[in-house]
Amino acid sequence: MRLRVTQNQKKYDLSFMPVTQLAGTNVAVKSFIIDSLCKHFSSDKYKEYEECYIDNITLDGEVPGRKQWESTRITNKEDLVNALLLGKTSIVTKCIKQYVTGFDCQNELLKIDEILLHVFDEINKAIFRDKKIELQYSQEDLFSMIQKTDIKTTEGYDLHTLDTGKLLDLFFDIIEKQQLLIPEKRLYVFENIDHIITSTKYHKVIERCLNLSEKFNVWFVFTVSLRNYIYFNSSVITGINVINENIFTFPEYERILSFVMDNYPSEKEWKEEELNDAIRSTVHSIGVNNSIVQPQYDVILKLINESLGIKNMWDKMPTMPEIQYLIGKNLV
Repeated sequence: MRLRVTQNQKKYDLSFMPVTQLAGTNVAVKSFIIDSLCKHFSSDKYKEYEECYIDNITLDGEVPGRKQWESTRITNKEDLVNALLLGKTSIVTKCIKQYVTGFDCQNELLKIDEILLHVFDEINKAIFRDKKIELQYSQEDLFSMIQKTDIKTTEGYDLHTLDTGKLLDLFFDIIEKQQLLIPEKRLYVFENIDHIITSTKYHKVIERCLNLSEKFNVWFVFTVSLRNYIYFNSSVITGINVINENIFTFPEYERILSFVMDNYPSEKEWKEEELNDAIRSTVHSIGVNNSIVQPQYDVILKLINESLGIKNMWDKMPTMPEIQYLIGKNLV
């Protein structure tokens, strides 16, 4: 699916897949794209100063309906906690409300309802007998009571005590439960997730989302900009967009491999994992105008690290053709 986001006279064309990664260091453009998606797929009215977001996105050339997706935006740990606590719009609240209104829970709720009616009746007889007032109760109050309870860890601790990785695991568990209870089309946007979890955890998160998107009609968007924070393999490559001065969308894996093999300055047989590592290390610099390769920086890094007793070494020594290519000279 092709996504186009319009900002005044500028048009940003991207690939939009069930798991989409927005890489690169152009934070302003990435933020505008995320704002546009979340604003469009929300029930909020546009404010006067938000006219630039009105119908400024298209999917495969068509402006999608605002209710096509139910969107959730996660920007930090607090957003994860709020999604797991009981609140008006939290995912957990929606799941509980759906469950308590379902057939499986009705018998138990009716029993509680009868008990509460009896309790309220006894209170009124004891406190308000022959008075013109009474303590009133309706069945709707029962769900309000549930909403006023607290969600904590099984050990009784506040959810804030959990690390972000564990909160993400719980969040995805609830997403799966919600899809089973209320199977609708949903979009989850994780902004700057590389600032709150490790790169190893990020890769596990993408794998979890790939699994969820295969089972349910759920879509995920991630923005990342730090080194090694990209999930790169043949199954997700076409969902990677690098946003810098230019926007680069990865084609199919075979085309990338063929391009590298045909144009690499020295003869080399690339293994898949080796190419994946190379892309992960450099992806955020793709599309940067006048990008500068500065070996002096690596020298300074090595000097400082050695003063700390930390050793640096080449992963693989560069060949002369590679060095000549980087400095822009042809071999004689």
